[in-house]
Amino acid sequence: RFPPRLGSLCLQAAAMLQLTEHAWGWRCFTKALRYSPLVIAALYCAGRVALDAWVERFWRVIHRQPWCHEAMAEAHVAAFSFFVWIVVFRSIDSLKFTKQFRFVQRPPQPPLTFLKNSWEAIVGGGSREHTRLIRVWASFPIYLGAIAALHTVKPAKPLEESPPSFHRLVLEIGFGIFAYDFVFYWIHLAMHLFPKLPHGHGIHHSLVEAKSDGRSVAFLEADSVVNHSVVDGFLQVGVNILVQNMPLFGMPKHKMSRFIHNALVTYLLVEAHAGLDLPWCTHRIFPEIFGGSFRHEIHHQSHKSCFHQFFKYLDDFFGYGPPKSAASLGKGSD
Repeated sequence: RFPPRLGSLCLQAAAMLQLTEHAWGWRCFTKALRYSPLVIAALYCAGRVALDAWVERFWRVIHRQPWCHEAMAEAHVAAFSFFVWIVVFRSIDSLKFTKQFRFVQRPPQPPLTFLKNSWEAIVGGGSREHTRLIRVWASFPIYLGAIAALHTVKPAKPLEESPPSFHRLVLEIGFGIFAYDFVFYWIHLAMHLFPKLPHGHGIHHSLVEAKSDGRSVAFLEADSVVNHSVVDGFLQVGVNILVQNMPLFGMPKHKMSRFIHNALVTYLLVEAHAGLDLPWCTHRIFPEIFGGSFRHEIHHQSHKSCFHQFFKYLDDFFGYGPPKSAASLGKGSD
């Protein structure tokens, strides 16, 4: 079952999300990120930037690394990326200037509090927060152990010696991100429509609770991304394995695309769970395409809308978008 809500974003989105207009400097930064892909694509098509050569050089460097040829290389990239992104977003959240970007205001924590609390949980903490952190860290060895077991029956694909072209790399990564979000959308929606099934998705909706200005608040933090049941986690990993093996152009996905896919998917998942409205978040850069952390905060608070991991087109089509009060706030995100 899903945990009770301390506050409903369906009715109090304006008070809780605080998705306000960023300062002029941050808006300029966001717009620069928004138009940079178009500039890069135009320069590439005009032959002004030799991106194929850059990809080739990068692949040659990767190909020379012994760890890349190991069967567990892709899993190690995914696990390491999750760890890095979680630490990065938790560190950003501890900075004073980040207060302006939090969807739900909460008491500030000193830097590295997350790692300190994690160590206390491992050596014998017994609080609810310690239990959550143990579940977070346990997800890493469980994931790596499961992939190692898989490789005993299904060998990993060997590294190709030839590099991919830049446009092949972009298309394979883009297709993989789209496919992951599309496939898991239906699984995620089903877990909410049938909450009594033994999937344990309610664990993932356990928000961090704290006192702020004399009132109880519940909010997302970056490590919530791997706070889930074993079944829930295996479903996500299974979807990722599926989409990594979906061929594009009638050939297997290039190993370089697979590595970058794992690093990018983990970033997008951590960003969505960070509880932050940062200027470089996907819902700020491309609000027409991505729901991002804005919609995912609504999802975790209400449990009844915004079921996409990254995008928003299916939610909008089926009427599962954010409440009108919250949606009106998101219109000024460009």
